[in-house]
Amino acid sequence: MKPSLLPYLACISCKGQFHLHEGETQSRDNAEGREIISGLLTCKSCLNRYPITNGIPRLVDSRLSTSTDMNTGDRFGDAWKEFSRMDERYEQQFFDWLFPVDPHFLNDKVVLEAGVGKGRHAQIVADSGAKMVFGIDIGHAIDVAYENVGHMPKLHLIQSDIRRLPFNNIFDFAFSVGVLHHMDDPKAGFTSVVDCLKPDGSICIWVYGKENNWWITNMVSPVREAFTTKLPAKVLKLISTTLSVPVYTVSKAVAGPYAKVQNKNKWLPEMFYQAYLSYISNFDFTEVNHIVFDHLIAPVAYYIPRGDVLEWFQDAGFPNPVIRWHNKNSWTGFASHRQHEVETMNARLEVAKNSDSKAFVER
Repeated sequence: MKPSLLPYLACISCKGQFHLHEGETQSRDNAEGREIISGLLTCKSCLNRYPITNGIPRLVDSRLSTSTDMNTGDRFGDAWKEFSRMDERYEQQFFDWLFPVDPHFLNDKVVLEAGVGKGRHAQIVADSGAKMVFGIDIGHAIDVAYENVGHMPKLHLIQSDIRRLPFNNIFDFAFSVGVLHHMDDPKAGFTSVVDCLKPDGSICIWVYGKENNWWITNMVSPVREAFTTKLPAKVLKLISTTLSVPVYTVSKAVAGPYAKVQNKNKWLPEMFYQAYLSYISNFDFTEVNHIVFDHLIAPVAYYIPRGDVLEWFQDAGFPNPVIRWHNKNSWTGFASHRQHEVETMNARLEVAKNSDSKAFVER
């Protein structure tokens, strides 16, 4: 934990300020010169205490979090340990998910990532010019993130439940990619993130869509719920590696080439799940394996219709969010309390729809 994090933290029970009792510290090659490796945070108001271990403040109380969310955090912590690599290709994938948000939008903003995983997106945001980045995760994925990006000078990592965030209204921008749909109550998670925004703040999320995913909800999800999510991560990785071979082969040898041909011959019909399969045809086998593994390990996975995503935003005080169908199987939603930001995002989306990048907008 970097000492500069302390003023930004708030007690998850009463939102009070913390007193820091430092334990072990070590020199670190960052702007602050040192890292608090162990210690204790005591709330000045309610006197609740939370440890700092292995450089991370642990602001999770299992009595306040649901057992489902705690279990999901543990399972995804296992997933990130199995697929911990960092890759420069993640930047394009990240901004595909967040489009019409682009790197320039992040400049000089205080940013929250709700569900930091192994830290790949937090690193991208920090490198894109954000003033400060806070990444939280409920499970031990936070330790993987700390190993990967904990050294970055303007990046702070905290173990925390999305529904019990240890912050007041301090963020210019918050985002969550692929996390809310794995929560016990996705809408409650979304609302909690919104509650940490400044009065003029903005938010962007990406979630699984119900539309076009009937085969997953009817065929894959029952197997996942009954069997694969209960397997040890090492065993599941062997299974996912086997299943990834046909997925990788079809995407590389069929979907990718066919999409290029169809783009020049509009009369050709679209093949099954073409938008997504052609998109992942750009990935290597390890990344495809990670996608398959990720789908099979999750204890909970909701596939959310567009109407529900719209309702989340409207109920949170954003009457006109920007919602985009990504890869024809998921939803990206953006909203801001600054109307000009919404207008800018809508304009970017319209330009993309009416240009050669239309395929990007739809995928």
